[in-house]
Amino acid sequence: MLKKTLLTLYLSFCATIPAAHADWNKANFQDGNFTLPYQFYTSKSKGKLPLIIHLHGSGEAGTDNEAQMYNGTNFGPQYFSSDDNQKIQPSFVLAPQTPKPMRWASTSLDPYVFKSTPSTPSMTALLHLIDKIVIKNKNIDPNRIYITGLSRGGQGVWNAMLQRPKLFAAALPIAGSSDPSEAKTIATIPIWVFAGDLDEVTNVKFSREMVDSIIRAGGSTANVRYTEIEGGNHEASWKTAYNNSDVYKWLVKHSK
Repeated sequence: MLKKTLLTLYLSFCATIPAAHADWNKANFQDGNFTLPYQFYTSKSKGKLPLIIHLHGSGEAGTDNEAQMYNGTNFGPQYFSSDDNQKIQPSFVLAPQTPKPMRWASTSLDPYVFKSTPSTPSMTALLHLIDKIVIKNKNIDPNRIYITGLSRGGQGVWNAMLQRPKLFAAALPIAGSSDPSEAKTIATIPIWVFAGDLDEVTNVKFSREMVDSIIRAGGSTANVRYTEIEGGNHEASWKTAYNNSDVYKWLVKHSK
């Protein structure tokens, strides 16, 4: 009787532990000779739902198709697929991974000249993957595609917008750099930028310059938001962004 009771309690306890990546599926996307690992979160909800793409930072680069998931944190894919945020608005989430030697954009974290800088194989493959996923999955609302990312991934967010400004309904670049001279291209996209004023990796002036350039290029302060964390280092920017559901609510309210 005691053994049966203990077994029942054990099974009950196990049932309360969520399975890791219960709603995530691993895959690889072949784009010519380049392979892009990714994981895809599928919502159980029905109807047309938004798609959120999250681009990881340098520390999560690789080909294991795991590091970009930020397991054990509330960052990135974990944030967007969390129960709390999925209750606010069910969504699909795409978490790709770029190899360590390759960036989502350019060759360093510094600003660069967009027109003379080739698209990286990772970014080219990602944009092709997004197109394929949207065409294949009829439950994705093509008018509600959002892109977010931190550090190296924040730079990738800016680059993706410059390459495909009509694709995204809103964007959340965190601690990233871009090309201020191209600001007019993305001036009408709702954007929320995060940066720490003491960022030792990506200088805060890179984010300031992008925001200022967008406003000067005709962007509206109603569309462009900027959060600068006083005394904040590199990590403070995404720790602040993912601290509550505010950025999630902001993202999902936008539609093209």
